[in-house]
Amino acid sequence: MLSLLLKPWIATCRETGDHLSDYLDGDLGARTRLRIMRHLARCEHCRALLESLMRTLEQLRSLGTIEQTSPAPATVRAIVDRIERDER
Repeated sequence: MLSLLLKPWIATCRETGDHLSDYLDGDLGARTRLRIMRHLARCEHCRALLESLMRTLEQLRSLGTIEQTSPAPATVRAIVDRIERDER
C-alpha cells in the first residue's frame, strides 16, 4: 500500500535505470528528475549503477576524440573506377 502512495513521488528502480543517462545529461523534466533523485537517495543498487555509468563516461572522455580524415581524391577515384569495372 505504501508503494502505491509513494509512486507519484519516487521513481522505481526500472524507471531510474531507464533515465540514468538523461539524468546525467540534464535532459529530464523537473518532476521526473526529482523522482529519480528521491529514488537514488533511497536505493543503494541504483546509486551503484549511476556511479558505474559516471565512471564509464569519464573513461570514455579520457580517450579523447578521434580526428576523422577524408580519403585522398585519388583513392576515391580508384575505388569508383574499380566498382564501375566490376559492374560491367
